[in-house]
Amino acid sequence: MRIALLSNVAAEVLARMLGREHSVWCAPGFGAWMQAALSPDAGLAEFGPDAIFLLLDSSFSPVDRDGAECAVSALEAAFPRAVVSVPDIDGLAAATDGFYDERMRELYSMPWSKAGLLAIEKEIGRILRSSLGARKKVLALDFDNTLWAGVAGEDGAEGIEPYSEFQRGLKRLKDGGVLLAGLSKNNAADIDDAWRADGMVLAPEDFAASRIDWNDKPANLRSIASELNLGTDAFVFVDDNPAERERMKSLCPEVAVPDFPSSAAGLASFLRDLERLYFPETRATAEDAARTRFYADEASRRRFAAKAPSAEAYLKGLGMWIAVRSAEEGDVARIAQLSQKANQFNVLTCRRTEDEISSFIRDEAHVVLSARAGDRFGDMGLIAFVHAVKDGETAEIADWVMSCRAMSRRLEHAIEDRFEKFLFDAGVRRIRARWRRTAKNSPTEFLFESFGFRCLGETGGCKSYEFDLPRTVALEHCARIEDGTAGMSPETEEG
Repeated sequence: MRIALLSNVAAEVLARMLGREHSVWCAPGFGAWMQAALSPDAGLAEFGPDAIFLLLDSSFSPVDRDGAECAVSALEAAFPRAVVSVPDIDGLAAATDGFYDERMRELYSMPWSKAGLLAIEKEIGRILRSSLGARKKVLALDFDNTLWAGVAGEDGAEGIEPYSEFQRGLKRLKDGGVLLAGLSKNNAADIDDAWRADGMVLAPEDFAASRIDWNDKPANLRSIASELNLGTDAFVFVDDNPAERERMKSLCPEVAVPDFPSSAAGLASFLRDLERLYFPETRATAEDAARTRFYADEASRRRFAAKAPSAEAYLKGLGMWIAVRSAEEGDVARIAQLSQKANQFNVLTCRRTEDEISSFIRDEAHVVLSARAGDRFGDMGLIAFVHAVKDGETAEIADWVMSCRAMSRRLEHAIEDRFEKFLFDAGVRRIRARWRRTAKNSPTEFLFESFGFRCLGETGGCKSYEFDLPRTVALEHCARIEDGTAGMSPETEEG
C-alpha cells in the first residue's frame, strides 16, 4: 500500500513505523501541509498514493478546519483513486494516556510519545481497512489452474483437482459480502461439467456474474461491471496466467491485479493477502450474506426495465415498498457499513463507526432513521439512513446516505418525505443541511435542491441549505411508493 503523510508536525518517525508494512511518502517539512495539499508536487504525483493522511495536531499549532476541508477537496480532486482522510488526532489524544512527550516536541518538532505514535498507527490501519472495504467489492476469478489444478476443457471433471481450501476461503469472503465474478476462457459446457468434480466447494450460484467464452478478459470485466452497476475500480482480478494479468493491468489500470502464487502451497498466504489488502475483515451483516442474491434480483429488474415502455411504467411496475423507522441497535452494523462504503450517494461522506452510530441512537439530541426497501423482485434490505442533530426547533442533517443499488428509483424522495414528517412531529421547524464535494458523490450534488431546500451558497466545494417545515407542496411521486412497514417479513424486521 502506498501511503502519503501531510502533517503540521514532523512525521518522519511515524513514516518509518508505517514503512514496515507500506510504502510511505512524507511531505518535506511540517509547516507547508496546506501548500502541499493545494499544489501537490511532482514527487507526490509520481508516488501515486493509494491513501493520503492529513495529520493535524492543534496542540502543536492552530488548525484551520475550513482550510483542512479545502485541502481534502483538493487532494481528492488531484488523486481521485486515493483514500483521503483526516484522523482525529485531538480525539486520540484525549482517549490515550501519555499521548504526548514534551521532549519529543522540543527535540524533533513532533509532540507524540511512543503511546501516541502507536495510537495514530492503529487509527491509520483502521481507516485503511474500512476504506479499502469501500473500494473493492468484486473478486473476479479465472477458473483453470486458479480454482482448480488442470484445464476443464482438456482434463474433464475427473481430471481436475479443486483447490478446496482456497475455494472455502473464497466462499467465506462471498458470505461476508464480497461479490464473486467468473472470467474464464473456456467452453461453457466444459465448465458446467467441472463444477461436479469431487472436492469442489464453489458452485455457479456463488457467482454474481460470469463470462465464460473466448473474449478478451478486460472487455468481459467491463461488461460485468456494467451488469452489476459498479465501477471497474471496485474489482480485484485473480488469474494464474501472467500474460492475462499484464493485459488487465494495461487495459484496466484501476483494477487491482495481485501476483498469483507459483504453486498451490502459496494459496493460503495469497488468500490472507487478499483479505488484508482488499477485503479487510468487518462485522458481517444480513445484507452481506444476501449480497449475491441482491445482484441476481437486480438482474431481474434490468430485464423487466428493458421491456417496460417507459421509465414511469417501469417504476410503477416494480411495486416498490419502503419502511422508514427510528434506527435500532440491530441496525447499527449495517448503518456503519453503509457509512463506510457508500461513496456515490453520500452527501458529506463522514465515515461513522458502530460505536458512533450506537451513541447517536441513544442520544435524544440525535435523530437516526433507517430505511428498508423492496419490490416485486425481492427485499433489498436496509438501503439508507439519515441522521440529524436537533437544537431546539432546528435540526441539521449530519448524514444522508443510500446504497448505490437503490439509486434511480426515486426512493430518496420517499425517505426524505418520511424524515421530514418525523422531524416535524419531534418539534423541528427548520432543517439545515450541507453537501460536500468528493471525487465520487456527484449523484447527490443537487439532492437538496430536488427536495426543495434553499441553497444559501457554496464555498470550497461545500454547499449549505435551509428548509422550513412543514412542507407546503407534497412530493408527487412519494404517493406511488407503498409504505411497507406493515408488510415486512419477520426476517426483514429483525435486520
